[in-house]
Order: sequence, then structure tokens, then C-alpha cells
Amino acid sequence: MTTHSLASTLNKKFILEPVMSPAGTFIGFELLTRYTSEAGKSRNPFMVIENMPHEEKSHLLFEQLTALSTVVSLLEQRSLFISINIDRDMVQLLEDDARLSWLFSCSSVIWLEVSENIDFLRDRAARQTLQHLKRRGLRFILDDLGTGFANLEALYTGLFEAVKIDKRFFWEQKDKSIFPVLMKNIQRYCPQIIVEGVENKEDLAALEHIPLFGLQGYYFSSLALDELPRYLD
Repeated sequence: MTTHSLASTLNKKFILEPVMSPAGTFIGFELLTRYTSEAGKSRNPFMVIENMPHEEKSHLLFEQLTALSTVVSLLEQRSLFISINIDRDMVQLLEDDARLSWLFSCSSVIWLEVSENIDFLRDRAARQTLQHLKRRGLRFILDDLGTGFANLEALYTGLFEAVKIDKRFFWEQKDKSIFPVLMKNIQRYCPQIIVEGVENKEDLAALEHIPLFGLQGYYFSSLALDELPRYLD
């Protein structure tokens, strides 16, 4: 009897979530996968992807690369990055599949957003694999710093082009006097900080005097892949 993963029973759609500069211009995008049931009910993409078998995760990465092939040249022309999320299994897939890692290294605008669930203090194999992939030309963002999983140990590795601050951490800390100090300490190890969870003008005001690389959140509307040329024009 054939068993099917949850993902194989769901409808899938790729969208882009903008990453904006503090001045209000595009600097990049995050490619997100949205899953819905046949009845139209949204499913948690993290849980769907987390429970995929390895082969299906590999297929998803190839699908994402194929979807991005239509916009990569436009992003290159505008010097904009686009990030794709990878978990621990996908790190190993990139190491094991030379074609997959080669495709990711073909364009400098495609960055890989590394899951905060990787334990960089204890998972020596993951660190070594990412270092190996970086030498091949792949570029990495650390996701969700401040969750308790992603911590400064990851930044000490020097693997990351940028780091994303977890939205809940931002919401909890943004009004505290120590918040700018925390940001400054993080920038000692990774100068390019992207703050997630920007939802309103009050959030923007809380970040106004902090030198940041990027801002991300519901304040900036997501878009479909085929809408990108119009947005950039």
C-alpha cells in the first residue's frame, strides 16, 4: 500500500515577501511556500515541510529553483537577493547532491536561509557542511535569531551574510533601552541585520535610529512571482 505525505495531498503556491531597506527601497525577497487543503484551509508550512521525507524535500528545492528561474535575471540586474529556507535535512541534501548545490551556487542573488533549529554549538557536522558549501559559493542568512534556538554561537562561525531577528523577540524588546545595544552587539559578528515582524508605523519608529540592513513583515505586502516585474518597475 502506497503512503502519501501530507504535502502531496495539498495545493502549493510560492509567494515573495519583500525585504526593504530602512529608506523604503527593495533590497531582496524571501521565497515562501503556502499550502492549502482541497477545501481551501491553510496549513502551517513549517510543519508540512518538516514532516516531508528527504526525497520530497529535495524535490521542493528543485521546484523552488525552477520557479525562480523566471526572475533571477531581473533580480541580478537590480542587485537584489532572494532567500530560500533550508532545514537540517536540506543542508545534508545540498552536500550529497552535487547538481543541487551547483544550481544554488550559479547565481549570487540566491541566498539560503538556514533554520534556527540547527544547534551550531553541538552539531559539528552541520557547521562543516555549511562551511564546505560556502567555499563552493553558496551564501547564507541565519533565520530567527532570538528564538532560543538560533543564538550567537551560530554567528561566531562567520558563515552568514546576514541575520534575521525573530519577530517575537523584536516585539518583546523593541521598546526597551537595551534593544539598540543588543543590535550593536549582534552587528559585531554579522553587520547585516534584517528585523522581522515590522507591522506598523510604530514598529518602524522603534527602528528608526538603529543602522539596519533590512526590514521585513506584514507592513510590506507580499506578492506572487509573476507580479515581481511590475513591482520593481
